[in-house]
Amino acid sequence: MGNLARVQRRFIVAVTVLGVINLALVIYLLWGGPSGPSLESLQQQYNALEREVESRQKGNPDQTRTDLKQFYSDNLPSRGSQISEQVEKLTRNAGVTAQSIHYPTESAEKAEKNLPAGVQQVKVETNVTGDYAKVARFINELEQDRMLFIIEKISLSGQQGGVVSLQITFSTFVQTA
Repeated sequence: MGNLARVQRRFIVAVTVLGVINLALVIYLLWGGPSGPSLESLQQQYNALEREVESRQKGNPDQTRTDLKQFYSDNLPSRGSQISEQVEKLTRNAGVTAQSIHYPTESAEKAEKNLPAGVQQVKVETNVTGDYAKVARFINELEQDRMLFIIEKISLSGQQGGVVSLQITFSTFVQTA
């Protein structure tokens, strides 16, 4: 009989604890607790984004042409030799050594596909060596350079003495007449 009374008391304590937790959760839900953005703020964000999309759809073609010309003059070289000069500058700044710089040729059809008039794509392959931190710095500088470089392929291999070798393929563009 004593065992049944003990189980009964435990059951009553468990039901009471669960009841208190249940009551707390009901109060929390009814009170609101921390909530996400209100419906009004979501509606305002939606309206702002809708206005932005409409303005971009209307767009000003003359302004777009002007912006594109400015982008080309700021970020695309006018001579192919400027690419080599910039890559060599980036290797010096990063403290790595460029073993070679190659310009693999592609078929003109493939290279010119989807490019605007006055722009030619140039593929570049290079091998650089240095310690890992300097090679990582070179990649970072290449990505952040004002000249437009699009990294396509990277292969990193270790060598003796903590020196690593990086084979990197990337594209850039040159303004054409």
